[in-house]
Amino acid sequence: MTDLEQLKKALDMASAGGALQQPLVDRVLQELIEVNNPLRVNLPRKPGSGSAWILNQRTSRGAGAAFVNDTEEPVETKGDYVPKSFAYQTIVDRRKVTRKLQAVGKSLLDIEAEEVENGLQNVRDAEENALINGDSTVNPKQFNGLRKLTPSGQSVVAGVNGAALTLDLLDAALDLNRGTPNMIVMSKKANRKLNALLQAQQRFVDTMEVKGGFRVQVYNGIPIFRSIWISDAQTQGTATNATDIFILDTSAVWVGELTPLKMLRLSQKSSQGSEFDLYEDIALVFANDIKVSRLAGVLV
Repeated sequence: MTDLEQLKKALDMASAGGALQQPLVDRVLQELIEVNNPLRVNLPRKPGSGSAWILNQRTSRGAGAAFVNDTEEPVETKGDYVPKSFAYQTIVDRRKVTRKLQAVGKSLLDIEAEEVENGLQNVRDAEENALINGDSTVNPKQFNGLRKLTPSGQSVVAGVNGAALTLDLLDAALDLNRGTPNMIVMSKKANRKLNALLQAQQRFVDTMEVKGGFRVQVYNGIPIFRSIWISDAQTQGTATNATDIFILDTSAVWVGELTPLKMLRLSQKSSQGSEFDLYEDIALVFANDIKVSRLAGVLV
């Protein structure tokens, strides 16, 4: 066989050679969603029991102490108390992976493991959304979130029709919190507005590392947690571009866990695939209303 014949028989990319090449696919699955839950990691979680987290709040200490003469009997006073209940609610995400898909994809990645992680993140996102926006009146299956539970007396409203964020407004909301605030929760856009205010006054934008290894900005020594679930399109009077900011003392605000986040494989019903649930039973607990405050009506 001549060299020319051998050359003609050689495979090349233009003809059949390309069919024999194994394509190289990056094994890292790229997500088009935001995976970031520092708020969930840093809000305290406490084990609970029963159907709800039940506690008592003292609303009044009574008339208070008074000056008396040496022969005068003091007037008896008593405090006022009110019981409060925070019912546990269930968040669940059901997943299914077919047998064939798992077999076909095993050379690239563990599809079932990826679905487990995907489902876990869905539950965590549903939880954070409810922590901010939960409303049992609108959806009885939800627990009430920060927006619903914060009393009106613990809210500073920026204006009838909203107003731009100022440091005075934020400080007023901080002062309204009579605990020791250790968490500020706001949207990304509100955080950018705050940064602009600080830079305009030539103040440093400090950061600190919080639980989970997240590095976050601080204001007056209080870490700021940004949440994608705080809307920047809220209505305040005639304005429709308002947002709110929450200030928490986490000694009085926590997540009660009846059932921590778990995975349960369901009974095999078919050879075609397997199903599993990811779930938790939780409630947002407000132990002391005066240790929470909200700045509402901030235009962004």
